[in-house]
Amino acid sequence: MTDQVQPTCDTDWMEADVTAVIEACGGDPRTAIKALLVEQHIQEQRIERLAAALSFGYVRGRIGVTPVRVGSSHGEPTRS
Repeated sequence: MTDQVQPTCDTDWMEADVTAVIEACGGDPRTAIKALLVEQHIQEQRIERLAAALSFGYVRGRIGVTPVRVGSSHGEPTRS
């Protein structure tokens, strides 16, 4: 008797989501990929706006966070 290892990640929900996205795009996988890429771009822009809106005091001391002051006369953000 052989014990089969069950995957720790259940992918049934992912398969259902993939099918739903493709069906929502008229059954065309290429159109579904384009739609997902557009959504990803929108989400990345949203994250960038939220990150820019964070108070530097809130994120002080975290690596890679630099305060940015918008309004430079050269059109570039000024770092303080």
